[in-house]
Amino acid sequence: MLKNLGESGRTLLFLKTTPHRAPPPPRPNVGPAIETPAGPCPKPNSPPGLKTWVLGIWLGLIALANPAPGHPISLTSLLLNVEETRVTAELSMFVEDLILYYWMETDGTLRFPRKDLEEQAIQHREFLLQHIHLRDRDGRRLDGRIVDIDFSELKDEGVHIDELMAHSIRYRFEFPLDARPDFLTLSQDFGGEQPSLPSEMQARFFHHGVLMEAAGLSHGAAHTVRLDWEAGWDKARDDLEAARQRLRQRREDTLGITSYSSVYSYLYVTDQEVRHEILVPLLTLESWLPLERQQADQMTVEEQVKARAKIFAFLARHNRIEIDGRAVPPTLERLDFFGPEFQDFARSPPARDVSVYNARVGIILSFPAEAAPETLAFEWDYFDSRRPVFRSRFFAFEEDQSVVQLDRVDSRFEWARTQERGPVELLDVAAPPEVYLLSLPLGSLAAVGVGIGLAMAALASGRPRRRLTYGSWATALLVGAFLLRGYAPLSIPHPLRPQETITEEAAQAVFQALHQNIYRAFSHRAEERIYDALAQSVAGPLLEELYLQIRQNLTVQEQGGAVSRISRIELREGGRKAAPTSRAPPAFAYQATWTVDGTVEHWGHVHRRKNEYQAVFMLEGTPSGWKIVDFEALREQRIEQQVSLRR
Repeated sequence: MLKNLGESGRTLLFLKTTPHRAPPPPRPNVGPAIETPAGPCPKPNSPPGLKTWVLGIWLGLIALANPAPGHPISLTSLLLNVEETRVTAELSMFVEDLILYYWMETDGTLRFPRKDLEEQAIQHREFLLQHIHLRDRDGRRLDGRIVDIDFSELKDEGVHIDELMAHSIRYRFEFPLDARPDFLTLSQDFGGEQPSLPSEMQARFFHHGVLMEAAGLSHGAAHTVRLDWEAGWDKARDDLEAARQRLRQRREDTLGITSYSSVYSYLYVTDQEVRHEILVPLLTLESWLPLERQQADQMTVEEQVKARAKIFAFLARHNRIEIDGRAVPPTLERLDFFGPEFQDFARSPPARDVSVYNARVGIILSFPAEAAPETLAFEWDYFDSRRPVFRSRFFAFEEDQSVVQLDRVDSRFEWARTQERGPVELLDVAAPPEVYLLSLPLGSLAAVGVGIGLAMAALASGRPRRRLTYGSWATALLVGAFLLRGYAPLSIPHPLRPQETITEEAAQAVFQALHQNIYRAFSHRAEERIYDALAQSVAGPLLEELYLQIRQNLTVQEQGGAVSRISRIELREGGRKAAPTSRAPPAFAYQATWTVDGTVEHWGHVHRRKNEYQAVFMLEGTPSGWKIVDFEALREQRIEQQVSLRR
């Protein structure tokens, strides 16, 4: 397969890939550091001579005679081992890379002399030191040196042109450490900013000789590893099961987000919304769309703020959602820039400048739903050579997670609900007991009393004029008493009929139903629907107060203000109390202690917390049923909190 390599129109052939041995783990320094000779390093891709053109034709004939998939030019492998005071590394590169970088020429037997290969490999040291980057958590580059070059795989008679990938040269590096690093970031940019030769590096990271992780690094990409110096990796080296346990624990500690160079996507379907959460390395994001920044290795807080609108517009353009057949535009719920130390991305990071080599950007897009979604269509249409596939973990309600994989051919994912999920229903509440009352018209009784008194005064008076006056007033009051018989009634328990009382069990059942309904009201998303549901359990000015109080209790400030989903309400203790005499029957007070289990789910993991509350509630029977009309909070405390991966 021919590959055009740049402006000059020169072509090189991708050679047939042959199996080769995996490089051994990093070895200690076995010799003195090699000093670099004075003089400039030859530039790659210098103009070829006649023999080089002959070489190219020969390589082409070999490739045509042995057709096989090609490999990226400059395919290297790097092993790094982090120790207490240094990082040792071993780079393995094929002899072919030297040929292609420096256009070396063969002898009369179509072999590259060993002496020429060694000389060129020594000159290649400066190139490697310049284009391999190892940085700390703040993006500062660590100084390294090459301490040894291993030519043991080269034959004395040289290397024939059809064996260029059967022989490797190994460079051993050393990066001294002033202190134990908690993060290391590796990147390579072989060929400079605009390389004419593609490069691919396979890197493996060891800690005290135990393999932690592996990564493929293309030109300009970076990979960050987190180092736990208290994890006992040195002991796990001799115990395979202990090493496996450490890796499992590492996954739990990082909440499943173990790679600093990968793009993580999580797609959630809930009763209220479809939510897409994307965690992308800053360098990867900048390969998708250019972001303005003044420094090569830092992005300031001001630049992060300016980039928000551009990032959101890019994602809104390439990320489309349809809910129940209706296209829904996204809203930007959160956009944060995280340093390497962050593990729980549901928390909001402090505003600070970040290193572009290990920073990640977390974006949460919300697509609000009018009702619990029945169908969903998700489309992602941005792909590039580095990431031709877009993968997302998909969570629909309480179903098990699945993996969505999209590419240029199939960039659309569709889902339909298979389990019925009816609306959250309010619990039935028993009707208040009937109260037998005797209604006394206060106005009429008062008028009758005064009228009788005036009538008696008129009868007792010896003066005809006064008798007439008192009699007239008495008559007027008696007539007024008749007319006012329906006004200002006084209701008192009927003395001749037994009153029905509410039992302790009935009081508990009424309170528990009303109490559950209060929290069930918050299963709705729209505020007006929450209010309507609350109004069936709460009356009077308490309605707004209780709404704000519970909303505040459900809001998890450390999770960016997310509202937790209620998973369980448990009434632990409760008892009826006598109602104040100012309350008209039927009424009673109830002191309760209860717990609320809530969950907030982000980035593939679940935050669970349990709070305990104690309060005294006042309940009254109204024409529309029992209602909570007042309450007094007594205690609130967090009793449980945990974070776990979504299983």
